[in-house]
Amino acid sequence: MSDSDITIPLSKPLKAHGEEISQIVLREPTSEDIIELGEPRLYIPSQDGVNTGIEIRMPVVARYIMRLGSIPMNSVKALPRADLSRCTAAVMHFFGDGDGETKSDSPPGSSMSPISGG
Repeated sequence: MSDSDITIPLSKPLKAHGEEISQIVLREPTSEDIIELGEPRLYIPSQDGVNTGIEIRMPVVARYIMRLGSIPMNSVKALPRADLSRCTAAVMHFFGDGDGETKSDSPPGSSMSPISGG
């Protein structure tokens, strides 16, 4: 495991490659990954030309989760919504969008984090 890997604990175990897993470890994407899969976000300029919106491209994010986490697409599709959200935040972290953390009820400074770096 690399220092740049992100571990996402799952809210309930999931089947992947015939085995039960309780977490997904996403490795950092390579240039080859980005060239083959594309950007996980789409920038949308506003009509005023000043503001920009961002669309998260979930089919692309799902392919990143599959590839970076080495799990099959049917396992990605079986993720509970909350786990998919945490995996999405982790993928976006690799692209400079967010800190790889999702909001939680843990107090500031708490060691309880839904996503942790390696």
